[in-house]
Amino acid sequence: MSNWGPSSALKHFKVGEIIFSEGDPGDAAYIIESGRVEVAVSVDGQPFPLRILTSGDVLGEMAVMDTAPRSASAKAIEETVCVAISSRQISERIQGADPIVQLLVTTLLHRIRSTPQVTLSGHPKVATGMQQTSSDNDEVLDKMRLESELRAALDNRELHPHYQPLVDIQTRRILGFEALIRWNSDTHGHVSPGEFTSIAEETSLIIPIGQQTLQQACRDLAQFQTSCPDRPLFMSINVAPRQLAEKTFLSELQILVRQYELKSSQVKLEVTERVFMEDPVALENLKNCRQAGFHIALDDFGTGFSSLNYLTRFEVDGFKIDRAFVQELLTNSRSQVLLESMLKMAHGLGMQTVVEGVETEEQLQALQQSGCDIGQGYLFGKPLPFKAVQQLLEKAYKPSNS
Repeated sequence: MSNWGPSSALKHFKVGEIIFSEGDPGDAAYIIESGRVEVAVSVDGQPFPLRILTSGDVLGEMAVMDTAPRSASAKAIEETVCVAISSRQISERIQGADPIVQLLVTTLLHRIRSTPQVTLSGHPKVATGMQQTSSDNDEVLDKMRLESELRAALDNRELHPHYQPLVDIQTRRILGFEALIRWNSDTHGHVSPGEFTSIAEETSLIIPIGQQTLQQACRDLAQFQTSCPDRPLFMSINVAPRQLAEKTFLSELQILVRQYELKSSQVKLEVTERVFMEDPVALENLKNCRQAGFHIALDDFGTGFSSLNYLTRFEVDGFKIDRAFVQELLTNSRSQVLLESMLKMAHGLGMQTVVEGVETEEQLQALQQSGCDIGQGYLFGKPLPFKAVQQLLEKAYKPSNS
């Protein structure tokens, strides 16, 4: 039998088990991972099979999309495993679509609903699937699977931040950490952060994930601080525009800081230039965060087209120079000139700079000569789980070294 918990995205059905019945509310759609499902409608009280669905097929999506009751029943005709796609997931995607696409979807659903599927004068034809799945559809289904599993991982608190050291470029002394979310999925193993964070940012998932990350990072920072009580450490946390658009973002952040007895200046919010193009509420929240003492840093500086323009319109406390400039620092004189120009500009504006992607001693020496403030990269340490960071700090800041 299945050992998946109630919050798992995977649902297991026994032979003969009803997945949903005609007339039920459309609370979820399903992607069949393995097994076979019979879809049937009731005619004069008798079930008539419409089709048999197999691995890779989707069922139950119509009632979710138009919120009408189920127009058919679905039954597992062999041991079947499905990925559940919640109605919220689908409605968010539809609401975020172009209005013309929304209209076309609504029209198509109405047309399908109004087309008789079974007539009393003949026997229904049993199909092997709703449609042939193209490679493009496979990618969409994979994305939907991953989103469902991400929701379950959030409920089960399977997402954990790792912490990468941020060091004084001259002394290599640890000044703080960047919180980087990690996810080891039961079905996918290690999932690339870029893959699941992009899905989270497309949906409302980024809000609870962000809240969970902020809370965990503040709690862990308070613990890290006990290893070096002589001076404050800081924590850099990436914040998406959608998080900042929440009206309660600042008040909730202030509650966390008070709860864990931190100073606002110990929390650095990293944002990309996208925040300047999003909801004006997000931008206002960002300004209020800075006025409340939280440090604001512009991430991936030098990779966008409008970073300089934003710096003239909005005050930030620093920016992070993308790793691409460091990777070519020793081999491309143009990269070196651009890097030095960015550092000079930052210091002229009273900003602090972080250079990421430092991997070699030669790169470090070049950065020390150029006047960079803070370094980040594998030379100083990879992203580490909580206990490994505690051990690192205990070793670096023994009383005898103070």
